[in-house]
Amino acid sequence: MAAWMATEIWHELGANAPVTLIPGDKGKLTLYADGKALFDRKAEGGIYPEMERIREIKKQIWELIEAKEAGA
Repeated sequence: MAAWMATEIWHELGANAPVTLIPGDKGKLTLYADGKALFDRKAEGGIYPEMERIREIKKQIWELIEAKEAGA
């Protein structure tokens, strides 16, 4: 699942997107963008994100990128 999420995100945002996916044991999966946790599988009821949730995450990442560029 982590590989699929990474592909979805980096395909649209590019390989330089400030994203870190941390898969762990027992199905743990956390996604960070610029140090901010955007998805934590355990906190979201133990489910993997559906496509709509992935779109929300990508939007949040775009907003982080834009805010960073505006402040640069």
